[in-house]
Amino acid sequence: MNKILTYGLCAATFFLAGCDYNEEHFPGFDEETNVTQIVNYEGDFTGSYPVEGYFTLRQTSESAESEDRATIESALIDMLEEMYPYCDNGSSAKVTLKIGTVTPGVEEPEATDDYTLVDADYEALGEEPAEHHNFAYYMDVDAYLVQFCNIKYPEATVGTIVKLTYAYYANYTTTDISVFYQKTTDSWEAFVNFQPDETYELVDADYEVFGTGYGEPGRYHNFDTNMTEEQINFYLASVAERKFGYLPEGGTVVLTYAYYADGSTTNQTATLKKGIDGWGSFDPSAFLTTVADMITVLKYENSNWRLTNLISGVERYTMGNAEYTLLTDWVNENRPEFMSTQSRYEEYYFGSSPEYNNINNRYSTWVNYYNVDGYLDGLSDAEIQTIMDERLANEGIAALVLPAMVSTPNPDLSYEVTYTVYGGRGNGNYAMSFYYNAEENKFEWDELAPVQK
Repeated sequence: MNKILTYGLCAATFFLAGCDYNEEHFPGFDEETNVTQIVNYEGDFTGSYPVEGYFTLRQTSESAESEDRATIESALIDMLEEMYPYCDNGSSAKVTLKIGTVTPGVEEPEATDDYTLVDADYEALGEEPAEHHNFAYYMDVDAYLVQFCNIKYPEATVGTIVKLTYAYYANYTTTDISVFYQKTTDSWEAFVNFQPDETYELVDADYEVFGTGYGEPGRYHNFDTNMTEEQINFYLASVAERKFGYLPEGGTVVLTYAYYADGSTTNQTATLKKGIDGWGSFDPSAFLTTVADMITVLKYENSNWRLTNLISGVERYTMGNAEYTLLTDWVNENRPEFMSTQSRYEEYYFGSSPEYNNINNRYSTWVNYYNVDGYLDGLSDAEIQTIMDERLANEGIAALVLPAMVSTPNPDLSYEVTYTVYGGRGNGNYAMSFYYNAEENKFEWDELAPVQK
C-alpha cells in the first residue's frame, strides 16, 4: 500500500513538473485553443419567437424601425452564436424567419413642415405633458396637438398640412409616433391622406330595400339607435355591393347615411373596403400588419455578427457561356491590355474564359503574365484574391452580368450569381450575392465573401 502511494506521488510530481516545464518554456501551452471556422449558414430561424409567433417590424417611424431591427438582430445573433460558437471573419448567414411588417394604411401626404416636439413644447402645453415631456395613454392627445398647432403655426393658411412627431407613453414603454394635422377655417384637425374610389349618399330607395315596416330602415329613411352596429354594417355592406360591386378587391367607398338618435337625425359617414369575403369597415388611418417569411442577411466581421439586410426572397442565376463572353467582350473593348496573349479568346482583368466557361484566378498567371504596369507587385495571394473578388463583383457581375440577366429588378430581393473558378482560392463553383438599389438604378454587391456551392 505504501509503495502504491509512493509511486502515485512520484507520478503526480512528474506530471506537475511537466506542466510547469511546458508553461515555462512554451507560454500558453496549457491554454485551451478554440479552432475557428468560416461559416455560411442558410436556413430557417431556430431560436425563440415572441408570443405572437413572429417578430414585429414597425415602418411607422425611423426610431421604431431601428428598435425592432435591433430586437430581430439580437435574436438572430443568439441563435448563430449557439450554433457556431467559434466563427471567423468572412462568415455569413441567410436566415428565414417570420416578420410582421407594420405600415401606415395610406401614403403620407405632402407636409409643409416636419417637426418633432421638444421638451419646451410639452412644457408649454401644461402640467401633464410637461411632467415627463411626452403624451400618455390617459391624455387627450388630439386636443394637445390642436393646441400645439395653434401656438406653433399662427399664420398658417387653410389647407396647410404639417407632420408632427411626439413621444407617447403606454404599457411602460415610450415610442415615437408621427401624425398629420391640417389647418381648417378656425382650427386644426387630424388629417389622413385617403381618397376613396367612390363616395355615395344614401337616398330613400336605399333604405326602403331593407323594409318599410316598424323598426326597419325604410320607414323613416334612416338608421337609428334601435339597430345594432352589426345590423347597420350589414345594411351598408349591402348598399356598397349593390352600387359598387364592380370595384375590384381592395376597392374603397365612403357612404353617407342618416342616423337618428336622441330626438334628432344627423348625417354619418362610414368607410368600407372590399375584401375576399365581401365589404367590411375600414379605418384608413389604422396601421396594417402583414406577416410573411423574410430572409435576414448577416455578416461576421470584427468578431461580431451584424444584420445587414432584410429581403423577401432570393433569385439564383448561374453564369454560362453568354455571360463569360459578355465579360470578355467588355475587356477586349475597354481594357485590351488584359486580353490573353495566347490564341484563346479570354482575358485577365476579370479572368473570364468563354472557351472553358470559368473565371481563371491562378495567381501565378496573373502575376507573371498580366501584371499590367506592375499593379500586383509585392502583393500576397490573399491581397490578389481580394482584387479579383472586388473587380468581378463590382465591375463585372453588378455592372454587366446582372443587368443583362434580370429584366425587372426588385429591391426586396437578393440576387445570387454562381460562377466557376479555376485556381485562386480553389477550383469549383462559387456564388456572390447582390441587391438592386432602386434609387441609383444599379446592382450592388453585398460584400460577403464568395460562398463555395
